[in-house]
Amino acid sequence: MSSFKITMKDNSHQGVYQLEAAIRNAGDWQKFWAGPDGELSKAWAESRRVMFATQGASTGPKWPGYTRQEQRYWLPIKRWSLGVKTIQPGGILRWNARPQSTTAGDKERLWPSMCIPNPALGYVWNVQGNKVEMGTNVPYASNHDRGVGAYTRRTSRKKSGTVTIPTPKRPLVRFGDPFIDAVRKAMMDLAMNQASGAKVGITSNEFAVRYLMSVGGKP
Repeated sequence: MSSFKITMKDNSHQGVYQLEAAIRNAGDWQKFWAGPDGELSKAWAESRRVMFATQGASTGPKWPGYTRQEQRYWLPIKRWSLGVKTIQPGGILRWNARPQSTTAGDKERLWPSMCIPNPALGYVWNVQGNKVEMGTNVPYASNHDRGVGAYTRRTSRKKSGTVTIPTPKRPLVRFGDPFIDAVRKAMMDLAMNQASGAKVGITSNEFAVRYLMSVGGKP
């Protein structure tokens, strides 16, 4: 029998969660995490859908609203592209005329790449040995997540100048309680299976670039 402790935390060491259990024949995590169509991957995707719907509030502080520059220079383009007069609630980081919809808009890239467990759409759920990586491969997603980069456009059709609109920080990969609860339940089920004689293994796991789950213990 092996004892282990799982600590989930972000890279600033805030929002720490811990789980403890006993595991027999510690090995690797691959079967536990499964593939993109596995239960934990589905739980991650569902937690991202809730995150977009609540504009980040389900995983931590709510995302900031549109800045004055975004309202002036970015929203007119977005409204024109979507064919709407106003952006409905929940529209930040969604490219959909009905942002509370649980289906992707025709031109949408970021939402489906995080909310639909399909690698063809940019969804990332890679399990290799004792590591699991989750997120999106949409290039500009990290700009939103970290609040870096900017969008540059002409000030107007009649003027020759340009204006640069900084990208506000709107975190995309904070765990949030719903996903933590799903992992906790899976771990409890795993521990119960151990009690009944099932054999699974645990060593260590690292989440993406900014987040990690570390497992420590001794046989």
